[in-house]
Amino acid sequence: MELDLEQIRKDLDELNTEIVDVIEERMDIVTRVAEYKDENDMQIVDEEREEIVKQKFEDIFQERDMPEGRGRELAELLIATAIDQEEEMLDRKIKR
Repeated sequence: MELDLEQIRKDLDELNTEIVDVIEERMDIVTRVAEYKDENDMQIVDEEREEIVKQKFEDIFQERDMPEGRGRELAELLIATAIDQEEEMLDRKIKR
């Protein structure tokens, strides 16, 4: 079977859209977390939880023979995006 670069790129583009859909779903859940934190007068940043999430991503990447450091980087990006959304929703700025 001959490889068709344009088809491969189309497949990647479709997958990228699916990834964004899942991230959007994740951000909907982040909204619920922010609402809970606001109602319970909690801080936006929870370093212990962040470390758990980062470790889980590392573990998943390692299980799938992917670079575990990249798993941590992906988790860090998702966490930063979530914090940005929570700050915006709750109109709180945190010091980093």
